[in-house]
Amino acid sequence: MARKKRNPDAIVAAFDTYFGYGTLADWQRLCRDIGLEAEGKNTSSITQCRKALETVHVNIYDLLHAVRLGTQPQRFGSPKALSKYCRKTGKIYPKEKAKEMGPVRVLLREIFRHR
Repeated sequence: MARKKRNPDAIVAAFDTYFGYGTLADWQRLCRDIGLEAEGKNTSSITQCRKALETVHVNIYDLLHAVRLGTQPQRFGSPKALSKYCRKTGKIYPKEKAKEMGPVRVLLREIFRHR
């Protein structure tokens, strides 16, 4: 899989459009799209959604692509596996664009720490 140049502003805008305003329904949709509700994870509050999301490792580019296709994104077994994939494909969400307490912050992993 060849690396190609990614537009960080486009992915930020796409995620912001997908996620909405950060209501409980938005958080629950994110959990559902990743497959957490089907696993029986508690998504009854934003705090519970945040806790559930901290346990999964997904690529944000792939998450948005999967949502467009109506499928679930690939989940990685560890931050290291996700890191390797992100570096190989160049699909790295710009950390400096993540809102402080938003869902992107919960999904971000240290990509360059895991080599």
